[in-house]
Amino acid sequence: MSKPVNPLTKREEEILSALAQGLLYKEISARFLISLDTVKKHCKNIYQKLKIRNRTEAANYFNSRKAA
Repeated sequence: MSKPVNPLTKREEEILSALAQGLLYKEISARFLISLDTVKKHCKNIYQKLKIRNRTEAANYFNSRKAA
């Protein structure tokens, strides 16, 4: 996969990792002690920056990047 134009922030990287682990938004919220709305906003930003549409594509991106 190509490198995103806008690199992810540290928090977005953490959220992406949690998505790749299969955590639900509410579980991510509890893990990082942030609101559910904040998790959703981070996910929206991740999807836009990586030009992806959903958590499955996010997990695939994370795992393919990790394998490279």
